[in-house]
Amino acid sequence: MKNNIRSSHGFTLIELVVVIVILAILAVVAASKFVNFRTDAIVSTMDGMETAMQSAATLTYSKAAIAGVEKLETTTLNIDGVDVDLAYGYPDGTATGIAMLMNIPEGDWQQRASTLPITAWVYWHGVIEEDAGKAQCYLRYRQVTSANDRPIINIETSGC
Repeated sequence: MKNNIRSSHGFTLIELVVVIVILAILAVVAASKFVNFRTDAIVSTMDGMETAMQSAATLTYSKAAIAGVEKLETTTLNIDGVDVDLAYGYPDGTATGIAMLMNIPEGDWQQRASTLPITAWVYWHGVIEEDAGKAQCYLRYRQVTSANDRPIINIETSGC
């Protein structure tokens, strides 16, 4: 006598595909919560800009030393056909200094001379209040104040 009751020995192909699709959707949603590519991109950009700015300042100082103007408090030096304002041989913190040398688009930087004892430029993501203290996501360039100093270039990424 034959057994008329069907027994199931596994999943059908359609059931497996549906389960895989559901797991893939859940993985995409969950991964986006744990991985923040925007923050990583901002931090990497600022790290690269900090390094480029340090290199540009050092190369500018070398060119100023060759021209014999590295000890002057303020001067202008022609670099690749562009006049760049210098402070003790390094680019100063104005639109015609570091911003001109780095070819920074207008609007990406803000000059913060009113709240700092020396001229500085700040690149930021978010609202800046009192020298970028609230945003906690910025790159800052402070020009030199004496012939024995280097520009201070620092980044803060804890709030990006």
